Amino acid sequence: MARLLAHALALLILAACQPQRSAAPAKPVTQSAAEPAHGMAPLPESVADWATGARRFDGLGHFHRKVATDSDEAQQYFDQGMRLLWAFNHDESTRSFAKAAQLDPKCALCYWGVALTVGPNYNLPMMAEARARVAAEALALARKHAGRPEAVEQALISRTTWTCRRCMPSR
Repeated sequence: MARLLAHALALLILAACQPQRSAAPAKPVTQSAAEPAHGMAPLPESVADWATGARRFDGLGHFHRKVATDSDEAQQYFDQGMRLLWAFNHDESTRSFAKAAQLDPKCALCYWGVALTVGPNYNLPMMAEARARVAAEALALARKHAGRPEAVEQALISRTTWTCRRCMPSR
């Protein structure tokens, strides 16, 4: 009896997994990289675009890591970006890092944070072209200002550049 129920359950699962047949042929879905599916807003196309809409949030913890910036507000946005990254809110984290970079355009690790959060990760191993362009832009700016940060910051930028090399747009 148990064997019969197991076979019946297997058949039901197989039947449920079969593609639905419809009278009309399916139309191919076409969308550009700037038009995500499901009516979502298009992805920001630059570091500056990602800073749009960034705001400070309370209650995210007290993590602090001093970065090479003279702007207290940029430091606060950087710290918030790290907290949001660890909370797996990558897009909001990107906005915080981009806002920090906007507040201090010479903060190399602020750009590093943008590249880290828009770049590939285990939840998003394949990147949209817009994300790859932003990662490339952010890493170029991080490397440009990397003479200013300490050695650990240079190492983080170098490692993220290596990690993102697969996702960079071809030249």
